[in-house]
Amino acid sequence: MTRRLSGGFIAVIAFKYLKAAAFLLVGVVVLRFVQVARHDPAMEFARYLNASENRESIRRLSAFFSEITTGQQEAIGAASLAIGAVFLAEASLLLARIWWATYFTIFLTLLGIPLELVEIWRKPKFFRGWIFLVINAAILVFLWRRRNEFRGAPEEPGGSREPTRETAP
Repeated sequence: MTRRLSGGFIAVIAFKYLKAAAFLLVGVVVLRFVQVARHDPAMEFARYLNASENRESIRRLSAFFSEITTGQQEAIGAASLAIGAVFLAEASLLLARIWWATYFTIFLTLLGIPLELVEIWRKPKFFRGWIFLVINAAILVFLWRRRNEFRGAPEEPGGSREPTRETAP
């Protein structure tokens, strides 16, 4: 019988799924925008996102996209989809209780910390960077303390499991 996931694991999994959804949405929007952008970028963004073209965020996005090439826009969309897929894999592996999922998530979360520190260094008053740094540090501490929780946990049929003394040949 599989033990229930703790509230901490549920929070980590939900956070990873939320980040996956955000990156996948951005990737789809950017790639869709590349296909439909024929006229004024501000008007196209506003129409696609069902927002006013006079909004500051729409103007900033359109200014950014008007300064880069179509190939760069496609690369941003593809990278966003790839990052979203990685977050989706992290959350799904944790949810499936694969024994190495905590190590995988610890490693990938550690890779993101330097990027967050650079963002904070560039914009120290930008609150979002600090929030993500604190959340990811909390995830690292939590997962490090519970990194072996899934070892020996029963898995669904077809899952991979590290051999133990009892199951090793």
